[in-house]
Amino acid sequence: MRFSPTMLLSQLRLGRRAASSRRFFAVSALSPNLSDSEQHLKVGNFDFNRVLNSSRNDPNLALSFLGQLKQHGVSLNVNAYATLVILLSSWGLDRKLDSVLVELIGNEKRGFCVMDLIASIGEEAEEDKRSLLLVRVSSALAKAYVSLRMFDEAIDVLFQSNRLGCVPSIKACNFLMNRLIEFGKTDMVVALFRQLKQLGLDANGYTYAIVVKALCRKGDLEAAAKLLEMTPIVFAYTTFIEGLCANQKTEQAVVLVKELIDMKALAGNDLETAYSMVVRGFCNEMKIEAAESVILEMEKAGIGPNVYACSLIIDRHCKNMNLPEAMGFLNAMLEKGLKLNCVIVSSILQCHCKMKEYMEALQKFKEFKDRKIFLDRVCYNVAFDALSKLGRVEEAIELLHEMMDKGMVPDVINYTTLLDGYCLRGKVVDALDLIDDMRGSGISPDVITYTVLAGGFARNGHAKEALVIYETMKAEGLKPNAVTHNVMIEGLCSARKIEEAEDFFMSLENKCPENYCSLVKGYCESGLSKKAFRLFIEQEFPMRKSVYFKLFTNLCIEGYLDKALAVMERMWVYGIEPGRSMYGIMIGELCRLNNATEAQLLFDTMVTRGLIPNLITYTIMIHTYCRLNELQKADDLFEDMKQRGIKPDVVTYTVLLDKYLKLDPEHHETSCSVRGEVRKRKTSEVWREFTAAGIGLDVVCYTVLIDRQCKIHNLEYATKLFDRMINSGLEPDMVTYTALISGYCRKGYIDKAVTFFTELSRKDISPTGDLVAAAVKIATLNEGL
Repeated sequence: MRFSPTMLLSQLRLGRRAASSRRFFAVSALSPNLSDSEQHLKVGNFDFNRVLNSSRNDPNLALSFLGQLKQHGVSLNVNAYATLVILLSSWGLDRKLDSVLVELIGNEKRGFCVMDLIASIGEEAEEDKRSLLLVRVSSALAKAYVSLRMFDEAIDVLFQSNRLGCVPSIKACNFLMNRLIEFGKTDMVVALFRQLKQLGLDANGYTYAIVVKALCRKGDLEAAAKLLEMTPIVFAYTTFIEGLCANQKTEQAVVLVKELIDMKALAGNDLETAYSMVVRGFCNEMKIEAAESVILEMEKAGIGPNVYACSLIIDRHCKNMNLPEAMGFLNAMLEKGLKLNCVIVSSILQCHCKMKEYMEALQKFKEFKDRKIFLDRVCYNVAFDALSKLGRVEEAIELLHEMMDKGMVPDVINYTTLLDGYCLRGKVVDALDLIDDMRGSGISPDVITYTVLAGGFARNGHAKEALVIYETMKAEGLKPNAVTHNVMIEGLCSARKIEEAEDFFMSLENKCPENYCSLVKGYCESGLSKKAFRLFIEQEFPMRKSVYFKLFTNLCIEGYLDKALAVMERMWVYGIEPGRSMYGIMIGELCRLNNATEAQLLFDTMVTRGLIPNLITYTIMIHTYCRLNELQKADDLFEDMKQRGIKPDVVTYTVLLDKYLKLDPEHHETSCSVRGEVRKRKTSEVWREFTAAGIGLDVVCYTVLIDRQCKIHNLEYATKLFDRMINSGLEPDMVTYTALISGYCRKGYIDKAVTFFTELSRKDISPTGDLVAAAVKIATLNEGL
């Protein structure tokens, strides 16, 4: 027998009566007499419209019928689709209509133009329903194109529908424009808005709000402000407020909010929303004090404390690593009735972990849990991470079970965090067991999971196993990304598997700049700085700043200052600022070699490029000039530092005092042509400034002062300084004892020297050459006695 659509429809109806709960049936079950040779069907000029119209009272039956036709390779003509669309529209089955249209658009073998469907519907629809039906279908068709991201075609539907005498819906236009904004096509939104009149449409308030959003996304705030004058809708104004904040114009947004309040145009939930937008704007602009002042304004308006707005401020404090401020603000808001939630908790916990305060993060987690605050998977994941970093993965697993007991299903992120914990401890077998548990829970590893696992094996020296995991990942249809490759390269290098890392690198078909960066970094990790430099210098693209820093630091440590300077020069070429730390390291190394000229040149370059040297860099430079007896340059730097608002610390003052004291003409071991009175005055000025600053003396500073008093034979005051040092809780070191013992030996006070030497012998301190010489002198004098 030949395939019969009529028979199929009849069988479907019988099947529905026999089992009303089932909507779809296999043709083979309903039509068992079909032979295998009849799978390629030819239907001829069968009247589908008549069959579909016969199921007008049961659209699901019609869809089942069409589904069976599709399985047998039967293509519907435009009239059949038109009948189906009319049927679905009349029943208000919008989702099924959308599905049918999406499938129709994607069917390249349909044999007719999609827009022919509109014309066919116009011919078949009843006259009194035709206009409304065409509007509904054209809107649905435009929506279907949008869902497929075929925006040009969606716009074309609107214009072609208009030419066919069908004015599209403004709701469809709004939907289309909103989606265009989501995909960054703001110019198309503005262009479509300007052509609404040609489509016979009038913009409503939401249309204006959408276009305001598009203009704000473009940064055209002036045009957006002009458009606001054409609509009274509050939503458009709040959209503009959000746009101002997104364009770093939060201060202007505040002014607008106040104006709208005065006009009584903004109140209730809309006002609360606007205030929250402003808080977010200030937080993004790093103006936290201004954001907190908005919270006070909200309180005055009877709003608050708003959980969302408060969480923004706390999160910004946490991102700035300023936990005291975050906790202070949180406690103040809690006193005012803020309801703590898991979003705020996760910000605080994550901040602790970023600051490597893992114990504190766990303590806070327990505190929040004891307060019966709901903690979600994100909060638990931070706890997993903290425990893993502390090497307590077993406790993290127990916490996972606790989370599951509370009804929360772990996700791939939770499992990956625990997996990373095992890898950090080198427990790669346990990591594999966890993968099995993960799969048993119905969760498949993703790219990040495999990246962590492969990197863990590589880092722990299991090169072959890491490559097996990498290949397994690809076999499961997951595409390794640049991060995966980088983790493999750096992991193998850190495990000193250089040859394997190089082989893996060479095996990559499409090497990206990041892969080269990782190999440079990997060489550095393996102590192969010269090899890293050779690879680095061959590349002609900017690298991550962390790569420059790693290579630069290693080269400095190994004494290759010329190569380290070449790294900085390459950064300047690519417009990458080395930063204070790199300048400081290089200046420090040059000063260590007494190359003050090059150090000063780099120091000046740093200032010229807008970077103010920090206290350490200034102190190193001052100390170098003091060591080279270029005191005027040291004085100039000292004054420059203070003028820039950098306060000297005990080290800076100690460096200057040490040099000035040694230049005093009363110092019997130093011949100095500098006038003693000038140096005495300078020493007194530094000392007065030092004491006025209220800075406590440290061991080094006390030692400098004690050594000075010993050398001018003021041993009584030197001993008083020594006692004051101990009473302040400081522990004298070998240099301090050497200064005192040597001083007493020079004056011939052997008993005192012996007392200090005996005290020192009880301490676990290795003697210096000077102290050994003093001990020999003590022994010699004792023998003479």
